[in-house]
Amino acid sequence: MAAFQQALANFNNTQQDNAPSSSTSVSIRGSATGAPSTRSLSSALRGAGITREQGMELDGTNNGGRVGRGGRRGARSAGPLDQTGRHHPSNNANNKPYQKPGSLASRMTPASSSSRDGRHPRNGSNNARNPAGTPPVIKQLQTISGKAEREHSKSELTKKLHGEEMKEWIRKRVIGDGILDMSNLQNDPWLKENGILPPGHPNAPPNAGTVFWRIIESVVQKGAGITIRTLSLANNNLDHLAQLSKLPLTLPDIRALDLSGNPIKNIGELDNLRAAGEKKGKATAGAGSLKSLVEIKLNGCFFREKMLQQPDGPNIYKHDILRRFPGLRILDGIELERIILPIDRKPKVRLTEEQKAAFVAKPFTFPCDVQSAFGEEGVKGPAMQFCAKYFTLFDNDRNALLPGYAPNALISISANTLPSRSANQVEVMKTRANRPQPVSFEAWTNLPSRNFFRGTTSIKARMDSLHNPADAERLLRWWNKVVPRTKHPLSDPEKWCFDTWVLDGEGESTKLCLMIQGEFEEMPSGTYRSFSRTFILSPAPPGSPAANAGWPAIILSDTMTVHSYLGTFAFDERNRSLATHGVTIQPPPIIPSTSVPAAGNDALVAQLSQRTGMNAQFSAMCLEQNNWNFQAALKNFEEIRGTIPPEAFV
Repeated sequence: MAAFQQALANFNNTQQDNAPSSSTSVSIRGSATGAPSTRSLSSALRGAGITREQGMELDGTNNGGRVGRGGRRGARSAGPLDQTGRHHPSNNANNKPYQKPGSLASRMTPASSSSRDGRHPRNGSNNARNPAGTPPVIKQLQTISGKAEREHSKSELTKKLHGEEMKEWIRKRVIGDGILDMSNLQNDPWLKENGILPPGHPNAPPNAGTVFWRIIESVVQKGAGITIRTLSLANNNLDHLAQLSKLPLTLPDIRALDLSGNPIKNIGELDNLRAAGEKKGKATAGAGSLKSLVEIKLNGCFFREKMLQQPDGPNIYKHDILRRFPGLRILDGIELERIILPIDRKPKVRLTEEQKAAFVAKPFTFPCDVQSAFGEEGVKGPAMQFCAKYFTLFDNDRNALLPGYAPNALISISANTLPSRSANQVEVMKTRANRPQPVSFEAWTNLPSRNFFRGTTSIKARMDSLHNPADAERLLRWWNKVVPRTKHPLSDPEKWCFDTWVLDGEGESTKLCLMIQGEFEEMPSGTYRSFSRTFILSPAPPGSPAANAGWPAIILSDTMTVHSYLGTFAFDERNRSLATHGVTIQPPPIIPSTSVPAAGNDALVAQLSQRTGMNAQFSAMCLEQNNWNFQAALKNFEEIRGTIPPEAFV
């Protein structure tokens, strides 16, 4: 109280200097004649570094809130004064510093026997944090307060994951040659005993899957030299597959994967098993892809059962699975009807720098040069007549194209929006200033484009991208109102590249494949686009609408792909020849035959010599190599005509 008395004495001296009368008195409680104001006394107390003790009140206020002489209504609760003179709330019942609910201090300090609202306090035995069956080692980690002890406990758990017991447990899970059984891990006794939470456990850390796959790779694939090709992850309570995102990186050779019995809710979770390139529609996905996967089991997964109950559910389900894993042959234990080509994947060969240098230094040879020509005799004329008529009408009057299609013909357009990375792009950029500013590809991608990797991902969208003349109204509406207008360089032959050959058939049943590459201007913007177009043609039957309209051939199939501008440097006359790129044209040597044709084959030799212009010796050799089959020999001659030496002709 000495400090208070000193402050009071200072205050009295001040009041005495200013007071009109010497009878003024001050009291701590009550009201006296000439009592000082509350604000003046508070200022004096603060100047002495004193705050009001609990229960201590100044003149002018009381518990009832009555206003004293010179004071205001006491509406504020009792509490200490800070340095600004404001009242703070009183301390709690235990006279502890104020703690914000849920703050770090409240979590670090021991809890009282009951909380403010009567609920039980949070402590180390919280059932929500430690459910029944939680391994002791996990409880220990949650209850340790010291950082050093906590880090030590984590290191002990890490030692278990990389210890010999864990490795031996992994080895026992290999149940056959390349077969690893990792199913029902949550009920595994050894994992429970050691407090290891597997992928799929509700409390498993986010990287649990990555740790498991890396241990398997280290112990089984690298340690034991066993390549894992079959993996079972059935009944692991996996409701999402984020834990499997690193699986393709560590176990890329998996051919069969069992995910049955897991409550996977969305089919999109399967994208965690795909590489980033695959998700974007790239054929070369790179690392992180299950390229070898041919079988997958999803029986009992939530999304599968839900999809199968929808209208046309089995087809939609199969379509969505094959879109993600196009190499599948077996789905849910059922063999799919797929066309399998007998192609063996060759191992990747990695060359040393010396081997690469030797390979580059070796001159490159090719048996024949690449020249502008048509593969079969007699197809150039009809093909050129067809193109001159077709592209003129496509630019100016698409309605007139309709008679040129067979009633069952299929028509589609696909947009390839990926930029070119070829060396020709350098030449393209040199002429960039001569072309209008390119516009968006949106007009082509919204056709819808028949691009299975970009937008057209459902069965309905794929069917909508196909058109045929049987529904002429829909086709003409699509051509005239949806497909952008075009302007092809019809008067510049250097802007075109044609490849054509006979597919099969003879006479009126002949089927001709015509592949065209070139460019056009998209109207009205004038943006330059490159395109590839493939027609399957057949002779127009006499009296048919195509023949009556002057078409030399009828269209059975029409497939068009639109690209960003690529230029014509790849196929113009200056760059077409391989010899201009340092390639040596070296025809294969032809060894003359010394055999004498049988008497009955003289007529075939003479006939082939007359048709091809070759002398009798080379004509006989050509027939002999084709088992004296005249048609096969004639076809073989057309295929290798450019490589036959001059001395073979008469």
